Amino acid sequence: MTPAILVVLMVLIGADIRRKDTTLNIPAVSEKKPCYGYTIIEFGKGINCNGDTVKLVKVHNGGQELIKDGQEPS
Repeated sequence: MTPAILVVLMVLIGADIRRKDTTLNIPAVSEKKPCYGYTIIEFGKGINCNGDTVKLVKVHNGGQELIKDGQEPS
């Protein structure tokens, strides 16, 4: 029994139980990359590839189009 206890103690002493310091790994604020396209979630609303909600407007033939810069599509 004594040799088993010694082996367990040696394993525990040799184990690296230190934790990473997560306070230094704060992610920097990243710029949004250009995003093309969207997914329609309901009529008049969609989500772009950045996860932002975008406003859609009805166009001919029942389609929907992204409103850019508050302008109505022509």
